[in-house]
Amino acid sequence: MAEDHVSRDEHRADMAELRSEFKEEIASLRQEITTLTKTMEANQQTMLLRFEQADQRHSDLLAMMNQRFDQVDQRFNQMEQQRQADRQEINQRFVQHETRLGSMENWMRTTFVTVAVVAVGVAAQLFYTLMRFGLKPPTGGP
Repeated sequence: MAEDHVSRDEHRADMAELRSEFKEEIASLRQEITTLTKTMEANQQTMLLRFEQADQRHSDLLAMMNQRFDQVDQRFNQMEQQRQADRQEINQRFVQHETRLGSMENWMRTTFVTVAVVAVGVAAQLFYTLMRFGLKPPTGGP
C-alpha cells in the first residue's frame, strides 16, 4: 500500500477544517451541557417545591389530627363528667329510696303490732262475751 503524498497546504487546509468541526462539536456539547444543567436545575426546583408542598400537607394533616384528638379528649372528659354526675344522682336516689324503705319497714312493724294488739283485744272481748252469756268453748269430744 502506497501512501498518498499530501502537500503542506492541503494538510493545513484539512487540519483547519478538522479544527473548525472540532470547535463546532465542542460548542454544540457546551450548548447541550448548558441545556441539561438548566433542565436539571428546573427539575431540582420542581422537586424542592413538591417536597415543600408534601411537607405542608403533612403538617396540615398532623394539625388536623391533633385537633381531632383534642376534640375526642374533650368529648371523653364531658362523658366522664356526665358519668360522675349520673353516678352521684343515682347514689342520691338510692339513699332516698333506702330512707323510704326504712320508714315503710318501721310503719309496717308498727301496723303489725297494732293489728296484733287489736286482734288480741277482739279475741279477749269475744271470749269475755261468750263466758258472760254462759257459752263454753267447744271441747275436743263428740
